[in-house]
Parts: sequence; structure tokens; C-alpha cells
Amino acid sequence: MNSLAGKLALVTGAGRGIGRAIALDLARAGADVVVNYNRSREQAEEVARQIESMGRRAAAIQADVAKKADIDRMFDAAEASSGPVNILVNNAGIEPRADVCDFDEATYDAVMATNLKGAFFCAQRALRKMRDAGWGRVINVSSLHELTPTGFSALYGMSKGGMALMMREMAKSYSRHGITINNVCPGATRTDINRKVLADPAYEAKVIEKIPAGFIAEPEDIAPTVTFLASDAARYITGTSIFIDGGLWL
Repeated sequence: MNSLAGKLALVTGAGRGIGRAIALDLARAGADVVVNYNRSREQAEEVARQIESMGRRAAAIQADVAKKADIDRMFDAAEASSGPVNILVNNAGIEPRADVCDFDEATYDAVMATNLKGAFFCAQRALRKMRDAGWGRVINVSSLHELTPTGFSALYGMSKGGMALMMREMAKSYSRHGITINNVCPGATRTDINRKVLADPAYEAKVIEKIPAGFIAEPEDIAPTVTFLASDAARYITGTSIFIDGGLWL
């Protein structure tokens, strides 16, 4: 795989779970990494230390991506210390579970602001500098549920469906500038979001039964595809969603 040496990656929600695995994998490939977090300060700082131990530059920057002012502050800080962001990974997301009729307005606004608005304005900010440079990568961590209903979190599925069209709109407009824009779509993965439900052995067995590969992914199973998409080896892949789900979609 092509080296990412000399590239600066920004990964949102990188203090834990899939974001953490992606940040570390990008660093192994040679990238310097901005480790974004909202509340997971200690975890994010530990990720940054691990990246620095590889000989890369790293910074843990707090920002709530649901707030555009925070996004601008995060990019201002990253650019001031390290230069423009070459690789953006929109990973931050929330997934409250409830019946359709039980979601309130505040929850609706929080999900859409974090999962979709945040990804849009992070990409918007990054794309301007990528366009000027003639090279860039935007990789959104979407979900299997950008195409299929969840059955347990309509708001999450709706936000990821929006992310799918957002990605294609951006790819249509910006791929001519040397920028690729894609989604990776994990299936069942052992993250903090899923830990509570997967703690029930009966539920876990039910999930595994649906997966042709026969097991639930770890965050480290998702990260290498992101690193590949960030590399020059993937320069002709844009405007697409890649499903990393062990065949769950089948």
C-alpha cells in the first residue's frame, strides 16, 4: 500500500472504537493525525501518545462536531499547528435506540446534527483546502443502515441514508480536483455503541446467526479499508460505499 507519509489526517470521534482504530492505522501507514474527541479526553490523549510513539505527529483536539463553531475552531487549530488537512475521516456518530413514536425533538436534532450536519461541515471545511492543493481524501464512516432499515433506530438510519447522498453529491462535484470521497459501511461491530446490546448472549447469538462470516467485527477489521481509501492506490475509487459487514447485507 502506498505510504501516507507527509499527509495530515483528521479523524472525528477518534478517542475510542472504530475512530481509534482508524487513527492508529493511518499513523502506521505514515500519516500525522489529529485525534478529535468530544468528551473522551483521556482516551484521545492516549491515542495521540500511541501515534507519537510511532514517530508521527499527533494532537488531540476537543470539538463537538454537532456545532459548526467547534468544527471551525478544530480546523483552525489543526491548520495553525500542522497545515491543511489532507485526509478527513468523518467517524463521530451517535445511535440512540427507541421506537419511531418515542423519539423526541431534542434527540432528533442531536442525531442529525452529530451524524449528518457535522460530517457535512467538516467535509466542507476540508474540501476547500483539498481543492486548492489538487489532492484530498474524505472518508465517511457510514453504516450498513444507509441502505437498509435498522428496526431499532430510525433516526440513525435516516442520518446514514443522508450521508450516502451527501457523499455522492460531493464526489460528483469535487472528484475532478484530485479528491476522492467515499463511505465505508460497517455491519455489526464491537464498539461502545453496541456493547450494551451485545452483552446479552442471546442477542449476540442472534446477530452472529445472520452474518455469513460467522462473527462480529472488531474496530480493527474496519480501519484497513479506510487506510486503503486514503492512499494513492485508491485514486480511482470515488462516490461509492464499501460494505464491511461479513456478508450481513446478503
